[in-house]
Amino acid sequence: MAVVDGSSSHVAKGIAMKQTSIRVLVLLCLSLALAFPASADSPAESAISFEDLRAFTDAWGYIRDQYVEDVDDRHLFEAALRGMLDGLDPHSRWLSAEEFHALEEQTTGRYGGLGIEVGTSNDHLHVVSVLDDTPAAAAGIEAGDRIVGIDEFEFTPYNIDRAGDMLRGPAGSEVTIRIRRANRSDVLAMTLMRGLIERESVHMSALTSGFRHIRIRRFQQTTRSELEHLLSQLESEDEAPPGLLLDLRDNPGGILQSAITVADLFLSSRLVVTAEGRGLNRPAEYRTGPAARLVDVPMVVLVDRGSASASEILAAALRDHGRAMLVGEPTFGKGSVQTLWPLPNGSAIRLTTAFYYTPSGTRIQARGVHPDVLSSATYAQHNASDDRRRREIDVDGHLPGSIEANDEFDELADSDPMLADALRVLASISRMQAH
Repeated sequence: MAVVDGSSSHVAKGIAMKQTSIRVLVLLCLSLALAFPASADSPAESAISFEDLRAFTDAWGYIRDQYVEDVDDRHLFEAALRGMLDGLDPHSRWLSAEEFHALEEQTTGRYGGLGIEVGTSNDHLHVVSVLDDTPAAAAGIEAGDRIVGIDEFEFTPYNIDRAGDMLRGPAGSEVTIRIRRANRSDVLAMTLMRGLIERESVHMSALTSGFRHIRIRRFQQTTRSELEHLLSQLESEDEAPPGLLLDLRDNPGGILQSAITVADLFLSSRLVVTAEGRGLNRPAEYRTGPAARLVDVPMVVLVDRGSASASEILAAALRDHGRAMLVGEPTFGKGSVQTLWPLPNGSAIRLTTAFYYTPSGTRIQARGVHPDVLSSATYAQHNASDDRRRREIDVDGHLPGSIEANDEFDELADSDPMLADALRVLASISRMQAH
């Protein structure tokens, strides 16, 4: 036995401590091995031996009794659960009872948090908008701020998907958020107290020439009813709008069933998405009902790299069935299904159980959904250094053209060029249908 900075008697005493709980762990591991034996199609080396179980329990005991600081069994138990899930993929996680409760709150539109909407750009996490009368607004957080860390956690391109879970928490709890702001070299650290946030997921506004802009920020339990109420308002008007622009930018997804019920408002008796996984006896198909709304109104869907999961599914379904044209940039590419499994102690497992396939049979995972029309804002961003791809309009001092001079969306292009591009496409479709 190797001893470092301690006596052998002290080590022996430490190993002998709490033998009862170690025996319980052995019995637990044996029960797991018997309950979940290696499947017939698994390689022999994947089976767990008695020596493996002994190694696990020995490691547990050594860590608990010899770690430089006190660590209890509860901490090790939860760390083991987290490690099991973290080792699978970025979206599988063990959720503590508090985290599980916060996630359930979020799906209702009422949750503990700061009141900011976040998105990704160039592999960075940034603030898209700040809700009024929220802790974030009171602290002076601004749209455009880049979030670099929360508490002691540093964000990288590989872990920014965890930001939403870390920003949320019980109302009254504190969180320290670190941000970088344009024109400042230092990092701002702000400690905020989370509040109870009540957020609508759908917003509609009128744009030039009567077009309607419908923004869905995420899919929660109330999304279908919110959108249905807004569509009923449109149907009650004397004249239908010339076109609908469904904006799914920076929509991280949410409840799959909510996205399917939204598709139900626009597609009549159509396949929305197929899920295939090991735990399914056959592929699961999700379809819409027969009663779609505003079927004769042209539609364009606006997506970006922040559009993920359920928003990608909705966009792909509307495009595959010819109901809408997609404008923007390639989406995030999260095409996996996460199933929540509540556990007896109040915690839960969020486990990746299947992959999504669009109605045309395309797998979204790590590929995303590619738009029919790439926004000029995205085009310019990716090709600014390539002079061969520049257009006349990109040349300083160019002479104005007739389209540019009479462009009804020119003013909008200054504040939101991607939205302006989508409206130009929608206006073209509307004019063609009118003729």
